[in-house]
Amino acid sequence: MYKILILAYLIGQSPIETQRTFQMEKTFNTMEECKAELLLKDPVRDTYDVLWEFVNDMNFKYDWLMAGCKNDETGEEFQIEPSYPKGKPKELEGLEFEGQLKA
Repeated sequence: MYKILILAYLIGQSPIETQRTFQMEKTFNTMEECKAELLLKDPVRDTYDVLWEFVNDMNFKYDWLMAGCKNDETGEEFQIEPSYPKGKPKELEGLEFEGQLKA
């Protein structure tokens, strides 16, 4: 079973102190199915649909640091990170979150 996980933090606060991992409800039988859902983009906003929905559902209080598909039984995972076209927020400068996507 594959699931989508999102590592997020409270906007305007310390990402180290406020980071949390959220698990999306839907699960998938294969990594390909999970990746297809995770990477689905809105052509107008050029944003990932799953992550746009997450930020909206959280009333814009949380922003995502990384997201991915993970299978806890096999350890297989796939991760994506935001691109920050307007520059990385000041509170995130110098921070790396690789390997922190855990349920």
